[in-house]
Order: sequence, then C-alpha cells, then structure tokens
Amino acid sequence: MQNLKIATFNVNGIGARLPNLLQWLDKEQPDIVCLQELKGKDKAFPAAELEAAGYGCLHHGQAAWNGVAILARDSEPLLIHKGLPGAEDDSQSRYLEAAVHGVVVGCLYLPNGNPQPGPKFDYKLKWFEHLIEHARTLQASEHPVVLAGDFNVVPTDFDIYNTRSWLKDALLQPQSRECYQRLLDQGWVDSVRHLYPEERVYTFWDYFRQHWQKNSGLRIDHLLLNPVLAPHLKNAGVDAWVRGEEHASDHAPTWIELSSRKTRAKKTPKANKALDEYHHKRDFDTTSEPAGGASKGKKRTEPNALQFCIQKHDASRLHYDFRLELDGTLKSWAVPKGPSLDPKNKRLAVHVEDHPLDYATFEGSIPEGHYGAGDVIVWDRGLWKPLSDPAQAYAKGRLKFELQGEKLGGVWNLVKTHMPGKQEQWFLIKHQDEFARAESDYDVVKAEPHSVLSERTIVPKKTRAAQAKPVDKAPARRATPTRAKKLENAVASALPQSLKPELATLVDSAPEGEWRYEIKFDGYRILARVEDGKVQLFTRNGNDWTHKLPRQAEAIASLGLTSAWLDGEVVVANEHGVPDFQALQNAFEQARSGNIVYYLFDLPFLNGMDLRDVPVEQRRGALAKVLERSDSEVLKYSADFAETPEALLNSACDMHMEGLIGKRVGSAYQSRRSGDWIKLKCKRRQEFVIVGYTEPKGSRSKFGALLLGLHDDDSGELRYAGKVGTGFTQATLATIFAQLTPLEVKKPAVVNPPTGFEAKGVHWLKPALLAEVAFAEITQDGAVRQAVFHGLRNDKPAESITEERPAPAVKPKTARKTKAMTQTEPDKKGSTTLRLTHPQRVIDPASGATKRDLADYYISISEWILPQLLNRPVALVRAPDSIGGELFFQKNAEHLAIPGIEIIGKEETGHPVMLINNIEALVGAVQMNSIELHTWNALSKNLKKPDRFILDLDPDPALPWKSMIEATQLTLTVLDELGLKSFLKTSGGKGIHIVVPLTPKADWDAVKSFSHAVVKHIANLLPDRFSAVSGPKNRVGKIFIDYLRNGMGATTICAYAARSREGLPVSVPIFKEELKDLKGANQWTVRNLHERLGELDADPWADLPGTRQTITAQMRKRIGLT
Repeated sequence: MQNLKIATFNVNGIGARLPNLLQWLDKEQPDIVCLQELKGKDKAFPAAELEAAGYGCLHHGQAAWNGVAILARDSEPLLIHKGLPGAEDDSQSRYLEAAVHGVVVGCLYLPNGNPQPGPKFDYKLKWFEHLIEHARTLQASEHPVVLAGDFNVVPTDFDIYNTRSWLKDALLQPQSRECYQRLLDQGWVDSVRHLYPEERVYTFWDYFRQHWQKNSGLRIDHLLLNPVLAPHLKNAGVDAWVRGEEHASDHAPTWIELSSRKTRAKKTPKANKALDEYHHKRDFDTTSEPAGGASKGKKRTEPNALQFCIQKHDASRLHYDFRLELDGTLKSWAVPKGPSLDPKNKRLAVHVEDHPLDYATFEGSIPEGHYGAGDVIVWDRGLWKPLSDPAQAYAKGRLKFELQGEKLGGVWNLVKTHMPGKQEQWFLIKHQDEFARAESDYDVVKAEPHSVLSERTIVPKKTRAAQAKPVDKAPARRATPTRAKKLENAVASALPQSLKPELATLVDSAPEGEWRYEIKFDGYRILARVEDGKVQLFTRNGNDWTHKLPRQAEAIASLGLTSAWLDGEVVVANEHGVPDFQALQNAFEQARSGNIVYYLFDLPFLNGMDLRDVPVEQRRGALAKVLERSDSEVLKYSADFAETPEALLNSACDMHMEGLIGKRVGSAYQSRRSGDWIKLKCKRRQEFVIVGYTEPKGSRSKFGALLLGLHDDDSGELRYAGKVGTGFTQATLATIFAQLTPLEVKKPAVVNPPTGFEAKGVHWLKPALLAEVAFAEITQDGAVRQAVFHGLRNDKPAESITEERPAPAVKPKTARKTKAMTQTEPDKKGSTTLRLTHPQRVIDPASGATKRDLADYYISISEWILPQLLNRPVALVRAPDSIGGELFFQKNAEHLAIPGIEIIGKEETGHPVMLINNIEALVGAVQMNSIELHTWNALSKNLKKPDRFILDLDPDPALPWKSMIEATQLTLTVLDELGLKSFLKTSGGKGIHIVVPLTPKADWDAVKSFSHAVVKHIANLLPDRFSAVSGPKNRVGKIFIDYLRNGMGATTICAYAARSREGLPVSVPIFKEELKDLKGANQWTVRNLHERLGELDADPWADLPGTRQTITAQMRKRIGLT
C-alpha cells in the first residue's frame, strides 16, 4: 500500500461550495475524499470540474437532500456498492462504497435523526443497525477498510464544546452513542481520537450564535479504520481553515495519513526464553501445573499436527484459556466469555504468557494464594490448521485457522486490536461456515460445560456456596402419623379417589412476607394414593404410572400408612448430583426405576384425616415424621431452607438446577394454581406443542430442529412459537424421530406458520407431542430465544399448553385483580387517556405487528390522517382474530361502544354513521380491533352532496406494475383534458386511487353518473387497456376502473390508513411526479411510512382542500353524457 491521505468533508451543497472544495483540494492534495450532503441530482454533479482538478469521481446524488461521492486523485474509484447493503428499500442517497488505491472506502452520511423522539430518529437508528451489520461483514473481508463520513454522532461529552444546549439533540442521544460504540467494539479504530485521546477536536460548527468564531464546535465527522488498516495510521487532523472561508460549509474537512510501512513482525523468543514469564509466576513445589520446557520449535511438516486446547479456568473470574501450539509453546489468550459459534459475536481475548505444550492436558486445582488460583478443566482440545504462515500471521496480529476439536470446528479468526491495556487485546471470531450457529439458537459454552477429558464441570467460586442448612425436620411439637387429628384444622374424612395437585405461579422476584423455599425439581409431578396397603402413583393429570415406578410404590407401601395422599416429584440425578430431565426420560424408556428418586414435599391426607387446611409447615412436619421410618434410596424428603431466596436461587442456578419453589407459611393445600405456591426460575422453562421439524444439516441425523407452538390465551388458537435445535443427543434424535414420522400431515396446525426461508424443508405434524424446553425469553413476535430441549412430556394434554408468564411479586394480603390488563397512554395533547386491552396481541403474523404497534402508528401519524377523517363518515374493517381470520365491515356503531367516536346522520342516511375526529376515537377504533378506516365522499354537514369522486384503478393481477403506472398516467391525461384537477394515492393493495375534489353542488346520482361516463369514455378510447365492467373475466389483461365507490354510503380506504393485508401496508398520497418511480401500491407500511413523511418538504395533498371545481355541461358533452 502506498502513503495515503484520506479525507471526509460534508460540503453542505456541492453546487454552492464548489469553489471552496476546489480551493481545498488544490491546497491539501488529499488522495481519497469522501463527500457528503451533495444536495443535487447526479446529472448536476460537477464531474468535469473535479476531473480537471485531477480527481476521478463516483457519486450517488439526490435532489435537494443527502448525496455522497468518492474522489480519487489521479485514479478512478471502482464501485462496490451504491446504497447501504441490507437497506435496499432506503430511497435516500447516503452510502457509497468503492475500491481506491488498494483500500476499500465506505463513504456515508448517517441520518441526522432530529427531531427526536420521532420517525426521523427511528429512521436514524434503523439505518445505524444496517451499517453495524455491514461493518461486521467488512471486518470479516480481511481487506484494508476505512469508513468515513458524517456520522451525525457526538461520541462522548469530550467531543462537544458544551452539552447544555444539545441535550435533546439526536447527535447526543444514548442510543446514537451506543450504536457508534458498537462499531468500535467490532474492532474499528476512531482515527482522530486514537491519536489525540486528550485533545478537544471539532469538525462541525453550526451557523448560529457565532459558534465558529467562539470555537463552539462538535466532532461528528469520523474516519474509522479496521484492524488491517489501523497499524498504518500515522497522522490525523482537521483543516479548520476551510470553515473560515466565505460561503463555507458548517463542516471542515477531516483527514488521516496512512504510512505504506507495514508493522514489523516480532521475533519469536528463543526456545529457552519463551517460558520465562510462565516459570516466574509459578512455584512448582506447591502447584500441580506442569513445569514443562519449550520444545525446540521444530518446524512441522504437517500443519494439521499442531494441537490446540481450551481450558475452563475459575480464577479470580471464570474464563476460558484459548491455547494454540506455535513455535514449541502454547500461545495463550484469556477469553472472559468463552468462544461463540456466532460470527456476529467477537469475543475479547487477552493475550497472556506462553504455556508449555504439556499444559494442554492439565486439569486440577491451583492452590489459593498462587497465580491463577482455582479449578481448571480441559473444556475442548484437538488440532488446529493455520490457513497461512502461522508465525507471520501471529506477528501481524491476524491469525486465520481451522479448528478440529471435540466441541469446536470450522474456520476462526484471532485479530489483534489497538485498544489500550497492559496486555494485548485480541478478538476471537467465528468465520461464517457450516459450523457457525446463531447464539440465540445454541450457546456452546452453556450447552456443553463439561471437560472433554473427565466429564467434570466447574461451578464458579463467586457463586459457589455450600447448600444452606435445612430447617430442622423434627420441631418440638411435630405430630406423629398416628396422631394427625391433633394438627391445626385437620378434619376426619374418607380418602378421595382422585386428587388434583396444587400448582405454583411463576413470579419474577421473591415476594415479601414469610415463605419457605425448596429446590424446584426437574422431573415429573407424581401423587401417591395409599389405602389398605395398596399404593397407586398418578401423574398430575390422573394417569396411573404405578407400573412405571414399582420401586417407588414398594417404598411407599413399606411406610405402613393406613391411608394417605402424598405429593412429590420423581427425578434422576446426573453425575453431578443435579436433577436431569433427559436422564429421567431415559430411565423410563429403559425401565430403570431404581435410578429414579421420589422427592416428597406435601401430605394432603393422612390416616383418615384431611390435612388440606392444615398450615403447610405443619403438613410438611408430619411428612418428615412419616419418612423417618424409611431407609429407601428411592424415597426422600424435599427439605426447605432457612437462607434468603436470593442466596438460594443463586446457589441453585450455579448448580444448574431449575430454580426454587416458595410456599407461603400458614397456607392451605389447594387443588389449583395458587399464589400461595410460587416458582422462581433460573431460566424460563415450560412445555411446548411440537408442530413440525426441519431437515437435518451437516453431521446432524434424523432432524435439524423441532418447530414449537403455544395456544393463545384468548382465542385458543395454536400459534407458532419458534424452534429448538439444541439439547439433543444421537440417541434422543433417533428416539424422537421415530415418534415424529407417524404424525406427519400436509398442512400446519398453527395459524401463523413461518414463511419464506424459515418454512423451507419443514415437515408439519399433528399437534400431539410435547417438548420440555428451557429458554431465555419469548419475544414480542411470540418466538423462543436461546431454546434448549430437555425432553418429551406425556403427562399433560397438548390442548392445555399456553405461555407461562411470570407474574410480578405481590405483597402479602394484597387483593389480586382479575380484570383484564390494560395499557394506557396519554394523547399528544395530554388531555385524554387511551386504553388498550391485550396490547401485545399479534394482528399481523407475517410482520409480528401487535395491536399496540397499530395504535402507536395511528398516534404517530395523527396529524396526517385526522384531516382526512375530519367530519367525514367512516366505516371500519375489524379483525378480531388478526388479519388471517374473519374480517368484519362495520358501517355503524349501534353495537359498539367506541370511546371518542361521534354518531350522526340517522335521519339522512337511515342508520347512524360514525365520525373519527380525534386521537381518542382513532385509538378507540384500534381498541375494537379495527385495522382499516374507510371514508365517504361527503362531509357530515352536507351528506347529500359529495365533495369528490374517486376512480379506483384495479389491475389484472397478471399485469406488470408498469402497466398500472401507464394506465394511471393515461387516466390523468383524460381528466386534465376535461379540466379537472386530480390527486393520487396508493391503495395499499394492488392499485392506484385518483381523487377528484368537487365543490359540493351536484347530488350523488349526478356525480356517480359522471364518473361512470368518464370510465366508459376511457375504456372506449383504449379498449385493449381498460375495462369499464367489473368482474375478473372482464379485466383479463386489462385494468378495471372502478367508479362504484361514488354512490351515497359507498366508501374508499382513507389516506394514511392501514390495510388488513400481510405486512399492514398503507394507502399513501403521492405527488404526480413520483408516479414513475413508484415501486408498488403497497410500497409503504405502518413500519416504514414515518421515513417517507419525515423526508417530505410538502404535503402532496396540500392543495386538495382548497380546490374549487364543478362538473360543467361542457365536460358532460365531451364524454358523451347528455
């Protein structure tokens, strides 16, 4: 690479600043220049003037706004991307990427985002997310890359003269700064700040309050270098003199200088010196670590023979030591979070001292007081294959290699950063290949915690604690089994034939009050019935499992009880003593009931007495006394603990248990889900209905992932809930697959199946099987994240499976409301409270949009849509079961109580019509599950005289979109020739609406007849293009112009209203000049319309309300209407 000077300059209008630009280029002679805010179309770009100055050009212009360009001195930039990858639907000219002088240059103009909060700020953050994703791709390319431009972000308070006047500005918002920091976290180097960490450097001074003269500036123009290019950084600065010129931009050019000299390779230490630091830090008389000695460093003839290992090390903090054999030692990096199979995750790797080769098999405990004190296991090991000369790559700080381990495989990168620190800081990054997996699907560190040598695992010291001391099992006044009648509230009773268990309520934190806590077991709930020596064991749903648990039934029979119901859970512990649901299933499948332990925790009935109203602590005391008679290894008492729930939960989670069960002191036993029993979980976990599976990939056999479903709480519909693809062994894959294939069906059982790529290779199943799945969360879209399979369940009916949501902890003796939850929000004027029930109900499964999203949309565009609704009768399209269900067209509100909606006009129309004149009514319509809003062609003050007519162009679906554009242009021409001014909007569906405003003089019949005559006139002029007759057979290859919307009571979708179609598209007014560039009638949706509105300089329909025109006799005559 040659010596280079690279600059970025927001010119704030290249037409006005061209003299300044040329002056600067001539004086400073930069090699590469990134320009922003050209404010001109491509045809107006001054390419000739710049070429005369010695610069080749690439430009991406836009009328009046935005625009970017890349200039190269004595060269022509080679275009890579025009527009930001991933943001292809972005119509603004903000990104240009090219190869110039051996460097990849990304020139960007990030959205300003003001005012915030609002649609422009949302657009900024969305654009930033696309940039972050593309920057990640550039990092992986291994090319030298610079990202240069106006980022519209002040990274820190040190980068601005004073924050006081800018606190509400989008440039300083935490979200903007966080996005910028995420770029730096990828390894990008902020050039100016890297070289001048303690100097105030500004690149922008606005035109107000003499900020330039006072040097009251901001640093928002940045040049970011990737790790390949950063070592060449030599100098950086700002040509502030340009800002002081006449007619200057409010920005000054910011530049960097890169040296052609590459970083010199560090010499590898001699063999006898390589381990000096390692030996210096250790006392081999007391530590069991190998002393070792560096090998001679004999060059390998077969690179595949190089070994690697990863050791899980619980020192001052739990971390993972990543070690590669190179030049006779193990080069070592401490990775705090451990490796990730997700290429999006760049794991920090701190370079530490070399270790001897025989350290690769070391497992043990380093004594306290010694360097690295703590437990060590070999988490993974195998061979590594460098993909280039390893010594040179290591010296350059960029190792690319392939791992062949027991847990890790595929291609990886170790990249040295230039972040400050006492030790070198690198990134360990998984390359995108067949071994890569999204961390939300599979976190290899969490999923596979064990040693590959010994199957040991490590519980971190900072959370490790001895199990809390159990409460005394034999309090002084504990009753004996034969004297249960002395217990408080115990009553004599016959033993019931069946008993429903008490179920715990999931909560998000421990409540106040007096509670006793037990370990939550990972097993099957079992109730034992004893009568006259006969023992029966039942699941929570009443299935008799006595034959499956003969050892447990025998142990209960040996207790010598006359009659009883006992409550507990059966589990199997793994090699670490922790309950393991998969192991339990294996035990059942292999009929090994001797491995199953029945933990008992309650005693609702005992020896002719009903103990359900006895306080729980007394019932458990009686149970403990009963179990004193047993010495069985398959029957145990579930102890409670005297520690705080927080400490207990930490210990349970550290030991990889499921969580805690809390029971309110003094509570009775209730055969239902109760707030007196609660559960606190380490990780959310519940049953899901299995609705399908995917084809296996790579080395996986049988199937890839299970598709999951949950029933909706309100409608009972089975809805898609994501996938689980981890937690399986080869044995369970085969066992489960044998149960899946008989259940295959052609159509999905879920009402919102995945589409597109997500649906590829899916086999749908009859919803009969249940999967026990642990997961981090269920997203707003209803999909599980970080799901791990724990086993199949057959103790519950599939129809009962819904999302188990954690409830907030409640205070003792607090009344609990059963009323439906509501969500409120003040309107923009703060005068009204808007209420939504079930705000998270998904109304569009395709986009995941919720009822709250639609309400938020209508609130955000209220200033645009309310003028279209004001005093105009409206009809609603309601979707109580989402847009995939049955839709209802509602023209009056006789049976609906919609807040804020006005009812008028019964005398004139024969039925009461609705008006939506404010935000309360707008959101009230959403509350009643309305999506579409359709309006009349008349105002409420004069319902008998229309004030417009509408022509709806409806195409044959087989026609290309350009046919619609041409048809619209032809129709506009006819209207123009008649002397009628018209306005356009997209339908939000397939066509275009042409709106012709009228002074309300003619009645409905006259206007409808005229519009019909216009349509027939157009169809007669161009019969091969248009049809004036409705029906599919009449518009084959043609476009039907619908005039039927122009009768009294007929309606058309309101401008800016959503459509009940996939993606929730919107009907949007447009300028006639925009028609030729329109991509479709559904181009804008509730998710992206704010971007368009934020960029508009004027309202496309600004002139519509003031247009005064009538249908004249001459117009009638011209179209043959007499």
